[in-house]
Amino acid sequence: MDLIADTTFLVGLWRRQAWATTFAQKHASRSLGIPWVVLGEFHHGAIRAGHDRDVVERFLTLGNPIMDPEPVIPVYASLCADIQDAQAYRNIGQNDLWIGATAIALDRPLVTRNRRHFDIMKQLTCIIPPPA
Repeated sequence: MDLIADTTFLVGLWRRQAWATTFAQKHASRSLGIPWVVLGEFHHGAIRAGHDRDVVERFLTLGNPIMDPEPVIPVYASLCADIQDAQAYRNIGQNDLWIGATAIALDRPLVTRNRRHFDIMKQLTCIIPPPA
């Protein structure tokens, strides 16, 4: 896989927001990985919004699920240890730490609109799609 999706990117695609669809069209030849945490966040939002489960499942076939935590766990532990004393660490949810650790472990850029939570992760490469 070429890119890792953050939940913000999937939500943008789901809502057909121009910034997300434009980015997806420009990068249509690149494969997308979806970490298990992102799948969980997306499903949670879909359930709360009352979306049809089958429609959500079909939508999520746009990427490849990343379900193996083994290569991510040591990266997550090191990442947390490295940044836990920083003020920004207190503002990052654990899910975003897992998502960032997944992209770092797989050495792939993360597509997100949530720069604020990921900037502290110095080893992480983020792609922030511009407004369309």
